[in-house]
Amino acid sequence: MVRDLCMFAGFNEDLQIVWFKVTYSKEPGSLSLITDFLEKENAFIMFGHLDNITQEKGEYSIFAEFKKDVDIEDLSRKIRELEVVISVEYGVSEFGMINSVDFPLNVIGVRGVMARALTIVDIIKTLNQSVPHAEGLLTLSGLRGGSHAAKYFKSIMPINNSNFTNILAELYRAVGWGILEIECNPETYEGKIIVKDSFIADVYGASDQPVCAFMSGYFAGYLTEYFGKNISVREVSCKATGKAVCEHIISLAPSSGNQEYQLRGDTR
Repeated sequence: MVRDLCMFAGFNEDLQIVWFKVTYSKEPGSLSLITDFLEKENAFIMFGHLDNITQEKGEYSIFAEFKKDVDIEDLSRKIRELEVVISVEYGVSEFGMINSVDFPLNVIGVRGVMARALTIVDIIKTLNQSVPHAEGLLTLSGLRGGSHAAKYFKSIMPINNSNFTNILAELYRAVGWGILEIECNPETYEGKIIVKDSFIADVYGASDQPVCAFMSGYFAGYLTEYFGKNISVREVSCKATGKAVCEHIISLAPSSGNQEYQLRGDTR
């Protein structure tokens, strides 16, 4: 996927960042025809990657900035109509969360690293097998991460009831954690989050218990920071237990009692 080449950038409300993956036929001048077209369309190319699929075909993947009024679907159609182009895929980063990979990597305002999902899941499995109340610890770890993410987004862009769920969904997709479907009522603080292709559940393997406590905590931290109220998130259905998707229930945490318990959910 093209998104595997990207990490996080900043927010500019006047611009949109777009990735294109263009499959083209290898003919003399074919690549320059594509780049010349993009230049005429005032594309500011931030990063480009070439992949020679076969002797006859190649892929050109780019990240580019465009003004907000540019119709990307129409632009994609025009690229597809170029005589050397075989197919075009594209995606829009509505909140400017993609940039080229650099060193050190910068993820949501701080240094980040890339790791295989298996590496992270091995850590989770080790905690579950060796540490009492591991689910609570994983939830609290996620809580801090989600809170930091929301604080960073609030510092660089306007977050409101119309976009707070979309920002979280774009974050998860961009870093490869999963695809989110979020329903959350900002007046009752109730709702649910469906996670498709959760990297934890997909890699963890079969389990008789839900395994995505870290994600529940991350959601709780993000929503708590956004709403300014203690939000509880609990995983009630997990792909690791044989379900089709993972489901997390959102609710307002009880007003009394230990906050740590409210946010961690049930322990094993």
